[in-house]
Amino acid sequence: MDRLYPIFTEKAACQDCYKCVRNCPVKAIKVENDHALIVHESCVFCGTCVLSCPVGAKKVRDDVPKVKRLLQIREKVIVSLAPSFVPEFAPATPDQVAASLRALGFWAVSETAIGADLLNAHIAEALSLPDAQGIYISSACPAAVDLVRKYHPNLASRIVGAYSPAFAHASYLKKLYGPDVGVVFIGPCIAKKGEADAHEELVDAALGFKELAAWFEEMGILPERMHVPDPASGATLFVPRKAGRGSIYPVEGGMISSLRRHRIEKSVSFMSFTGLPAISRAIADLESAPMNEPVFLELLACEGGCINGPEMSSGRGTVAKRLEVMDYARLSEAEPFSDPTLPIAEGVGAEPISESPVSEENLRFALSTVGKFSREDELNCSGCGYDSCRDFARAMLRGRAEKTMCVSHMRKLAQKKTNALIRSMPSGVVIVDKSLTIVECNRQFAELAGADALVAWEAKPGLEGASLAKVMPVLEEIFEAVNVNGLEIDRDLRLGKKVVNISAFAVEQGAFTGAVVQDITLPSVRKQRIVSQASKVIDKNLAVVQKIAYLLGENAAETESILNSIIGSFSSGEDDETRK
Repeated sequence: MDRLYPIFTEKAACQDCYKCVRNCPVKAIKVENDHALIVHESCVFCGTCVLSCPVGAKKVRDDVPKVKRLLQIREKVIVSLAPSFVPEFAPATPDQVAASLRALGFWAVSETAIGADLLNAHIAEALSLPDAQGIYISSACPAAVDLVRKYHPNLASRIVGAYSPAFAHASYLKKLYGPDVGVVFIGPCIAKKGEADAHEELVDAALGFKELAAWFEEMGILPERMHVPDPASGATLFVPRKAGRGSIYPVEGGMISSLRRHRIEKSVSFMSFTGLPAISRAIADLESAPMNEPVFLELLACEGGCINGPEMSSGRGTVAKRLEVMDYARLSEAEPFSDPTLPIAEGVGAEPISESPVSEENLRFALSTVGKFSREDELNCSGCGYDSCRDFARAMLRGRAEKTMCVSHMRKLAQKKTNALIRSMPSGVVIVDKSLTIVECNRQFAELAGADALVAWEAKPGLEGASLAKVMPVLEEIFEAVNVNGLEIDRDLRLGKKVVNISAFAVEQGAFTGAVVQDITLPSVRKQRIVSQASKVIDKNLAVVQKIAYLLGENAAETESILNSIIGSFSSGEDDETRK
């Protein structure tokens, strides 16, 4: 199924957390310049990356403008409403939801579950054939179908050759109301957008429930307040009829439950698996499994079924949503519905992901670039988003991952850089924790602390775990003050025959404190400090001179003003006498 338009939009807000990589069940994410990007040809459009992104960098394409244009150019546009709408818009009743959709301008509303009933009839017929055997995989979930086609292509031929419920429903609506009627699917599924793109002759557009909710809000429509006919009258706003047991499709095992209502002429094993990781595990070795009868697999990409789809905005629990769907399905028609004259068969072909093999030599090289030189170095911590270090290395070689994604490597690299900087500094450096136990120090600090400390440092570089009170007790009071107040302290102290300058600072207030200790009695340091102190004195003197000049200038200006006033007053008096 070729996608004509990108389903996702990606923005620069990506914060290189790699959460989407970690959660993507098929690892269809590549990282470039610390930004995670979707590899569309490998994606199955399950929407996990959208739900995982903590900053909303990944968005689902908004098709509401497209649907608004469709309503303007088509005389009749019908909504194909997925059955999971029942828990999504509760407490609004189904008829209130239908009335709300009519208020947006749709000509009519119909239930996608009618298409599920039609699909059930097709599958029941296929399972009843005398030569029916082996595996039959449901075609209802587009993300699960893509998973099989791309990542388990050897099983693609086992997918039931029929439309999904949405397409079967659209075909039925066009048969009833004419080929020119517009059809818009609305449901909890992102992958349905891809289906609509590939089969625009059947479904003109696909909206998610979140898009619909935003549209309702924009138009000021509250479904739970919509006026509808009295349910007791038997009237309904759905066309051409209420759906049958296909209404139970969106819950795990719902397809199988509704399928069992059809008469199947032979024994069949039914199994249901939800969640893409569980599906992959379930079908990994199907070809070697013993089968004495046909086996039908209901595969749904979302755990628990469509009621937990990525476009469901309701945060309610699975049990509550499941119960509401099941209650609604019980009110539906008891007898299975079918239309044998409706052609809904469709061939499904494989579309395997082609990835060049990675040699062991190249794999070892890639691993070595992130500090993995042996099997013991391969921690398989999954911090990069991949299940193992080798999977991560393969992704790097294929241009989908970067070295910076390896958390353990970057942590070690940062530590090495820090240690190198501390060791190379000419001054003494020490870092302690809140209990004033040394975390790290350099040799220069040990030398300043005395001969015993230097011997200890030679035996254990860094003096990790040593007590500051024993190594350099003069620092205790300063470090405690920094630890409590988080302030920087710069002070000169006498240390034996030396005078040292202490610059203490909080690395993490209340947790870690650091200090740079400098022997200011050294000739080079004394020269530097004389220059520094002289500069400070000059700056202070300049400031005082400027202030004096300002005050003198202000005083002179004030004196001049007073004198001018006196002169002015005397001049005024002389002029008066002259006039007399």
